Amino acid sequence: MARPTVGFWELRVTDVERASAFYGEVFGLVASPFGEYVMLSTADGAPIAGLEQVEEAPPSDGFLRPTFDSDDLEADLAAVEAAGGSVIVPRSVVSEEYGWWAAVADPFGNRLQLSTSKPVG
Repeated sequence: MARPTVGFWELRVTDVERASAFYGEVFGLVASPFGEYVMLSTADGAPIAGLEQVEEAPPSDGFLRPTFDSDDLEADLAAVEAAGGSVIVPRSVVSEEYGWWAAVADPFGNRLQLSTSKPVG
C-alpha cells in the first residue's frame, strides 16, 4: 500500500529562477537542472521537489502535484483502479538514480503520482 507521506512534490511557476531562490531561502533547498525541470533537493542531496516553468500562472488556488512513496507500484496501481480511480501514466522510469513513477487520478479527476525505487517483480 502506498504510504500517505508525500515523498516528492511539483509546482508550476512562471519564473523558475525566482522560485528556486524562494525555496532555497525559506527551506534551504538546493536547485539544480533536471531535464525540463529544476530539481529541488535537501542540503544532503535528497530530491524533494520539482519546478516546472510555465507561461501562465496557475489558478490562484494553486497547483501542487503530490507524489506518494510506494513499496509495490503495481499493487498500488491496481488498488487505484479497484477503488474507482484511473491510471493516467503507467510505470515509467524517472532515471536510473531515482527509480520509477506512475500518474493516477482519483474518481474526481485529481491527479496524484506514485513513485518507487523498486524494480518490477
